[in-house]
Amino acid sequence: MKNKDANLNEILARLKKIETRLEEIAPVSKRKLPSKKDQIAQINSEIDVWAQKFPSIDIEFELAKMLDWLKATNKRKKDYRAFFRNWLRKSTNTVGNDPVAPQSYTYSCAIDKANCKDEISSFKDMSFYCDECNKIKAITKVTRS
Repeated sequence: MKNKDANLNEILARLKKIETRLEEIAPVSKRKLPSKKDQIAQINSEIDVWAQKFPSIDIEFELAKMLDWLKATNKRKKDYRAFFRNWLRKSTNTVGNDPVAPQSYTYSCAIDKANCKDEISSFKDMSFYCDECNKIKAITKVTRS
């Protein structure tokens, strides 16, 4: 400070102004997430989505491993979905992890499933065209052996 004889009241007034400005700014990092139970239930309900993103992994087994690890180490996480996503990424990179090959992929139309016929293939990179919808079918189900 330039003035060595700073008044304590002036310093406190400056601090109060700074604190009021900081309170006006909404913190981005403090987003409200659901409880652990709700987040785990959401992960459990999205097993098929996770299986499509990570086809070489047994998702239910990895979820059980993750929950056991959290319980054994008494760890808490803010965002369990992000933690599970990173858990799956790391499990694909581990040495000696034999991938679980899916038995078949079911391709369906997203628009009109009632009138369209599903296609089943053992290949993931297939492209099926629906004559009814005039759209390319997408993978809707992965069946494991």
